[in-house]
Amino acid sequence: MMARIEGPPYTGPLVIDLTAQKHLLVDVPPGGLKGARGAQEGLPGVLSELAHAIPKYGEEAEIHPAAYQRVLDATVGIDALTVEEARLEKALEVARESKTRLINNREEDLSEIGAKALDKGTKGKKPEFLSYFEQTIAYRSQAATKAAATRKKNEASAEASKSALSKGQGGEGSEA
Repeated sequence: MMARIEGPPYTGPLVIDLTAQKHLLVDVPPGGLKGARGAQEGLPGVLSELAHAIPKYGEEAEIHPAAYQRVLDATVGIDALTVEEARLEKALEVARESKTRLINNREEDLSEIGAKALDKGTKGKKPEFLSYFEQTIAYRSQAATKAAATRKKNEASAEASKSALSKGQGGEGSEA
């Protein structure tokens, strides 16, 4: 059984504002990113090369300035969203850990309450407590009851496997 979970208070940012990136944000429908391309190895070198080559040779190579500007704008947007994505991921991680801690600690408290009520209802000779806290007592023992049923099922399955193996060894394969 796990004990109460405690930890230091989160001191990171609590407000993450994407207003500055609003013009970059889209809500793609499910499956809409299937087949999307990702950045490839060597991108920094390509960006550096284009920074030098486009001003000198872009027009002669018939590369429209708008295409290169889209690359520059996308790169700035990607960098900005990458920073926010890291903040959001950390905030989501902290929120999930905090929720799990609260659930765990609540379950620990419910278990303690159920155990006290059961103890008083049986050993404390207060049988009425068994009805006052009936659902709480049953709730706290669900995991143990389920684990016991699983163990019993696994033991029966293991016994059946052993039985099948022993029948197979003494049967057809033993004739010489």
